[in-house]
Amino acid sequence: METGQILAVVGQQLQWSEQQGAAVRMLFEAMGAMKTEMAEDKEEMKMMVQEVRDSVTLIDAECDQMQTAVRLKSNELTKHRFNDSDLKFKEMVGRYRRMIWSKLKEQFSVAKYSHIRRIDFDDAIDFVKNFQPEDYM
Repeated sequence: METGQILAVVGQQLQWSEQQGAAVRMLFEAMGAMKTEMAEDKEEMKMMVQEVRDSVTLIDAECDQMQTAVRLKSNELTKHRFNDSDLKFKEMVGRYRRMIWSKLKEQFSVAKYSHIRRIDFDDAIDFVKNFQPEDYM
């Protein structure tokens, strides 16, 4: 093989290597851009999931638990202040129950207790369990 042919072959190999290098560089840059985009999408999705979590309200089972907690607390409050045989007992249970519901909705800034956010459920139950009418008089 003559020198001219060898130089032509080497020149051709060099051109292919440069083309391959350019293709690898483009692939590398595209992968970097995809990684950045995926990280941004992940953060956006996390925020969206948190927004959904923050807006989801109590499910039926939680509403039932809330009703039970309010019923038990209103009965407990009334028993500490009145005898079961007292004529005002039922009336006072109702008053305490309405007061608890009212203050609970006020505390969590909702029009209905069922609109309390699920993420606030434990705090709402604690609020009911620790409710003392004297704190609001």
